[in-house]
Amino acid sequence: MSLSSTRLQLVAVTLIILMVFYVIYFSNVNENLFKFSSATKLRSVSPRNFSLAHQCTCPKGSELLKDYIAKDQYEELVKWRAKDLQQYKTRMVSELSRLLFASPNSPLQYPIQGYIVQPLTSTLIPGLGLHAENRSSYKVSLSVSKGILTTNITPEQTIIKGSGKNKLIIESRSLVTLNNLLAKVSYTSTDYHINTGDLATFQFEMHEAVFPIAIKQPRVPVLYEMGTDISSQVTITTKTFQRYKHLRVLLDSIRQFYSNVKIIIADDSFETEHITGENIQHYIMPPAQGWFAGRNLAVSQVTTKYFLWVDDDFMFTEKTKIENLVEVMEAMPELDVVRMKWLLFEFIYFYLLYGIQVATKHQIYIAISVIR
Repeated sequence: MSLSSTRLQLVAVTLIILMVFYVIYFSNVNENLFKFSSATKLRSVSPRNFSLAHQCTCPKGSELLKDYIAKDQYEELVKWRAKDLQQYKTRMVSELSRLLFASPNSPLQYPIQGYIVQPLTSTLIPGLGLHAENRSSYKVSLSVSKGILTTNITPEQTIIKGSGKNKLIIESRSLVTLNNLLAKVSYTSTDYHINTGDLATFQFEMHEAVFPIAIKQPRVPVLYEMGTDISSQVTITTKTFQRYKHLRVLLDSIRQFYSNVKIIIADDSFETEHITGENIQHYIMPPAQGWFAGRNLAVSQVTTKYFLWVDDDFMFTEKTKIENLVEVMEAMPELDVVRMKWLLFEFIYFYLLYGIQVATKHQIYIAISVIR
């Protein structure tokens, strides 16, 4: 055998070996990719599609608390919890909690946010419209579940079905006429509820859109005519329990710098002492009702636009400037809370906290630590 033929055989064997390795390698890669893709799909599925039952296991030797409850009591407990959960959902969950998606390239025009109606009150649905190409006839339908749909006008060559019911069908040869009718469609809820919602389904041929309807009573604004004096703008509130010595230090320090500001004290001490003074309201509570009960009592008696909450062992100093807090609140009305913190009579920092509101009052806090 010649040298050239031997070299050709070696090259051929090498190519065959490389091809075998290539097939084995990529078959493994494809298998791993398939496993990864499958696992990714499983992870991408919403958790709501999986049952929560039997998702956790207790270690060996664990005790189930339900085994220590009598069977009849446990069954009653399960029924009570299911009923209470359903009542909670009725109060807190509405149709507006449902996740909605906007379909692409839809000829339907409709409100996607901000459509609010009062209970049992007829309200026009704004923004309804159809933008379609020329057809011999146009037919749309609207349907709701917690109310009725009405329109009072029926032009010529137009068919209207279901006015005064929960499904309204409008058909017209004129697109202009159809859109004029859609602009006059009203929604009226049929069940009285002060804060709920409905979903309206808007259809044209193969196109469908769903938009929310918020059903709730409007909130009456609370308006305050603030004077120029701090005493007409802010009330100081506190809660005390068996600490009259500290409370009197607080009152004396307040009066040193704010002689006319009203002070409201909620007191649930076992042995009460009378706190008197001008513009001081001292409310005696049943003993040991707790901080939250005292806070609620004190805040319920506030008549000014703002109140300043302090603990009964705080003390005001010359650096305590309630006016600065009011200035911030007035300049930024979207705030609910302003807090100033002091430590060992030294100013540390000043910051704003968003998103907290109690009843209809704005809170402003000032914390001044006292050396014990």
